[in-house]
Amino acid sequence: MLPWYLASAVVVKTSLLGLGLVTLGLCVLALILLRLFGSNLSQPLQQRIGQIFRTGIYLHLAAYLLLLLKLLLIDGWQDVPAFILGHLLMHHASSALIATILIVMTIRIYNHRSAGKL
Repeated sequence: MLPWYLASAVVVKTSLLGLGLVTLGLCVLALILLRLFGSNLSQPLQQRIGQIFRTGIYLHLAAYLLLLLKLLLIDGWQDVPAFILGHLLMHHASSALIATILIVMTIRIYNHRSAGKL
């Protein structure tokens, strides 16, 4: 179980650092490894761990979609500084929010597993 907690911690850390593409790659890799090497875990536990990594993928893709949408709303060159500043603020806020969600999901799995529910 420890490797999956570590994988979750690495995904959270890369998200906090703002490395969205790296986080996406790590989440995809973790899902592949979970499929290949997660057979010793119970089915509900596999689903919950997979949900962490799928949530990371979906939330980062949503952040990139918002960035592209924001990029399409630029009217001219005079809006570029506001776009950059807005992107930096949105980037830090969304990265922290995604990391927080993933941390809470991981803690819930740990608590349920410790209580014997999984």
